[in-house]
Amino acid sequence: MSVTAMETRLSGKHIILILLGFFGIVAAVNSYFIYMAISTGPGEERGASYEAGLRYNATLAEERTQAALRWHHQSQVLEGSRLRIQITDADGGPVAGLAVTGHVARPAANGADRALAFKEVDAGIYESDLGLADPGSWILAFAAERVRPGLEPATYRVKERLWLSPAH
Repeated sequence: MSVTAMETRLSGKHIILILLGFFGIVAAVNSYFIYMAISTGPGEERGASYEAGLRYNATLAEERTQAALRWHHQSQVLEGSRLRIQITDADGGPVAGLAVTGHVARPAANGADRALAFKEVDAGIYESDLGLADPGSWILAFAAERVRPGLEPATYRVKERLWLSPAH
C-alpha cells in the first residue's frame, strides 16, 4: 500500500492572485480614506483662507486696538442654562453700555451652533440664555462693542472653551 501525498506548490497563477488580492485591499482602503477626507469637510476652522490672508494686516490692527483697550472678561455658566460675562477695564471697573453679540458652537460638530443675545443686567455684566445646550465642550465666541463718535467702534473679541456640566 502506498499512500500518495498530495503536493502543493505555488504556481504563477497563485502568485498573481495573491498580488492582485493584496493590492486590491490596499486600493480599497485608500479609496475609503480618500472618500472620508473629501466628504467630511475641509478641516478649516474658517472658510476662505485666502481672503483671511489678504485681511491679515487689518486683523493685526484690530488685535492692537483690542490690546490697547485693556479690557478683561470673566465668563460663567449659571443655573438655569444662563451665560454671564463680566467685562472690566484695566482698573477693574465695569465696562458698561456695550453691545454684546456672540454664539456657542461644538468644537467637532457642525449644526449645533447657537446665537446668543446678551442683555446688560448690571454695570459691565451681560447675560444670555444658552437654550437647551447639551453638556460637554463648547466654543464661546463673542464681541463686545462700544460706539465711539468719530472713531471706529471699540471692539473686544473673545473666543474660548466653555464647559457645560450636566447640571447646568
